[in-house]
Amino acid sequence: MSFSSDIKDKLSMEKHSCNGCCVSELSGALLFGGIISDTSIRFSTENKKVIERIKQDIYDGFGIDVTVNTVSKMHRINIDDIYIVENIMGGISQNGDIPFSCCRASFVRGAFLGGGSVTDPQRGYHMEFDTKNEKQAYRLQEILKHDGFNAKVTQRKGYYIVYTKGSEEIADILGYMGDTQSAFEMFSVQIEKEMRNDINRRVNCENANTNKAAKASSKHLYAIKKIKDAKKWDKLPDVLKEIGELREEYPEDSLKELGEKTNPPIGKSGVNHRLSRIVEFADSI
Repeated sequence: MSFSSDIKDKLSMEKHSCNGCCVSELSGALLFGGIISDTSIRFSTENKKVIERIKQDIYDGFGIDVTVNTVSKMHRINIDDIYIVENIMGGISQNGDIPFSCCRASFVRGAFLGGGSVTDPQRGYHMEFDTKNEKQAYRLQEILKHDGFNAKVTQRKGYYIVYTKGSEEIADILGYMGDTQSAFEMFSVQIEKEMRNDINRRVNCENANTNKAAKASSKHLYAIKKIKDAKKWDKLPDVLKEIGELREEYPEDSLKELGEKTNPPIGKSGVNHRLSRIVEFADSI
């Protein structure tokens, strides 16, 4: 089951807060997922729980018991009785504001059940609502904006797409529609990704530092070998010979660790200075 289908299953189980919520939800579902004319209403989906929810909304809102037809995996509601069509279309919200917050959330939930999708958070963050009705797309945008959400509208292949990106925004909308479980899952995935990215950054930084240290150590060892091969090691001051011999004995040690082994101990800058003098001396040979 896809992430979007799982969300729709959960939203289809959400309880309505007031008598108007079922009609608002039906409005969103039909306007974003239905095919409506003056004489018929069509709604189809592969999600069994969604079709059962729409059937229940029609019954709860208008007292009409419609039939669900299933062919293969597709579930359909077809209403061709003009009087029933007029009754439903006269009752659902197609224009203007929706006064109650619970009904606005129900309208958005219905729009998602009819034409919504969310990318699996493991792969990215993207939520959208698709409709061929330009007016309803911008209306949905305004409803979301009214309740504090930032959504944009674009066009794609004859559809108007109301979309939003960003894990926090999507999680908030999921919670607003009634799916708090998926909202928490979204937050959990985000936190996990941030922790994983932080660990990767630290590992990459440590690897880079290790490579840098290994390169520097090789340079020091090459310089020491060059000086000794030239029989000029004894010409170096004792402090340089001391740090050179420690570098040969402990090639993987950091500058700090080498400095702790000198007598008396010295800091990183002191070790770096002495090793740099050895390299300079080698370069002069």
